[in-house]
Amino acid sequence: MEYKSLEFKAESVDIGARTFEGYASTWDLDQTNDIIHQGAFTKTIKEGMPANKIKVLWQHNEPLGLPLEMHEDSTGLYVKGYVSKTSLGDDALTLMSDKVVNRMSIGFSIPQNKSNYDDQGVRNIFETKLYEFSPVTFPANENAFIKSIATFNEQAIIAKTKGLHVTDSKELSFLLDSLKALMQSNEPQQSTHNEAKPLIEECTTTLKSLGDFAKTLNFK
Repeated sequence: MEYKSLEFKAESVDIGARTFEGYASTWDLDQTNDIIHQGAFTKTIKEGMPANKIKVLWQHNEPLGLPLEMHEDSTGLYVKGYVSKTSLGDDALTLMSDKVVNRMSIGFSIPQNKSNYDDQGVRNIFETKLYEFSPVTFPANENAFIKSIATFNEQAIIAKTKGLHVTDSKELSFLLDSLKALMQSNEPQQSTHNEAKPLIEECTTTLKSLGDFAKTLNFK
């Protein structure tokens, strides 16, 4: 699963109605070099909303409530969530109203063959499977992006490397082993945001090297 987050305004939190609203995703290039294109959420909203398959979670973890509204417009994916009457819900509404928690993040996956990379290395996403959206303290997408890309790229790249020159094969193995070692050296969910930054930066550098190497082999 992958995550992306956006800031939302405290004015969009209604404690009396127990609701919050804002844009969970927009159509512009984000910090992970992705573009989610308009229409990417159409199918998942149509299938998920009536059956209550899409949830509202707290920090991508605990159940918080249910979506009241989800639709795409010219800006992005607009969502409105209802917060259940629980002790967690009460605390969440207070923290959002006080701007302590001021970001919204989505948890999603990408169906097979519904994304591609352009010549600049930008990933274009044309369809998503949305599982939840969450109020979050810190953007979780950096850690989650690294984990999901590392898992996907290792399998995809290895599948395409049969017959490589021995030098290329050794370089690829070194990069993959370095990335796996980094991922095993720390558990992001047990770290503070600041403590995770060095790991994130090191993983990002390794991923960039892996991506640059992949381009020399003419596959994505």
